[in-house]
Amino acid sequence: MRWAQWAAAGGIVHRPTPVPEGRCTVCNRRIRVLPVEIAPRKSYTRPVIETACTAYADERHPTITLRQTVARLGKSAPHPSSLHGWLGAVGARALGRLDRHGQGPPVAALIAESAKVLRPELHTEWNGRRFERAGYSVAPHKWRSRQRREQLEACARLFDTAGELFPQDAYPWSAWEQWLEARFDVTAWGFPARLSCTAIQQHPPRRPVVPYAPSRPLPACRDGRGAGRGSRQTKGNAHGARSPP
Repeated sequence: MRWAQWAAAGGIVHRPTPVPEGRCTVCNRRIRVLPVEIAPRKSYTRPVIETACTAYADERHPTITLRQTVARLGKSAPHPSSLHGWLGAVGARALGRLDRHGQGPPVAALIAESAKVLRPELHTEWNGRRFERAGYSVAPHKWRSRQRREQLEACARLFDTAGELFPQDAYPWSAWEQWLEARFDVTAWGFPARLSCTAIQQHPPRRPVVPYAPSRPLPACRDGRGAGRGSRQTKGNAHGARSPP
C-alpha cells in the first residue's frame, strides 16, 4: 500500500492505494509498480500537481498568487512553497534541463514519439513555438530572474500541449503520462520536488519608520583632554529625554 494525497470534492484526501509487486523476467528482481497517478517520491498525486500548476500558469489569471492557487484546492491543500517547487521543477524538465538527472527519457524522445503517433506537427510546434505566444505572457510579479520566467513559460507550454493532445480528459497531462508510460515502460514526465536554484522571491524590506536619536560625541575629560579610546564618561552628566526605540 502507498499513502498519497488525492483530489476529491471539497479538498484533498489522504488515502492508501494498492501498489502491486512485479518481477523482472531478465534479472528476477522484484519491484513495486506505482499507479500512473502517483509520481515517484511525491506525496501528492499528479492530478493535484497538474491542477495547481495549470491554474498558476494560466494566462487568464495573471494576478493569482501561490497562496491563492493552493487555496482553490480546498482543505489539506499543499503549502505554497510546494507549488513553487513543482513549477520550477516541471518547467526545467520541459526545457530538457533534467534529461541527465534520471527523471525519465529525454524530452526530445517524448516529443518525437508523441508526434509520430498522436500529432505529426507536434515536433515542429514544440521546437518552433515561441514561449511568448499571442495571448500569453508571464506576469512580472511572478518572476524576478530570467531562469524563473523560462520555467513558468515552459510549464504553460507543457500543459497547453497536453490539452491539445488529450482534450477530452479532465487531466490531460496525466493522460499524456499514461500514454507515454505504455510505450517507454518508465516514468515519462518525472521531476524533483523542488530545485535549489529557484528560491521563493521575497519583497524588499520596508524602510524603518521608528525614529532614533542621533549619536553624540564623547564628552571631554575635566583635565581638558579628550576621553580615551574605548572609554565613556557618564558620571555626573545630565542626559536629555530619549526617543523611543
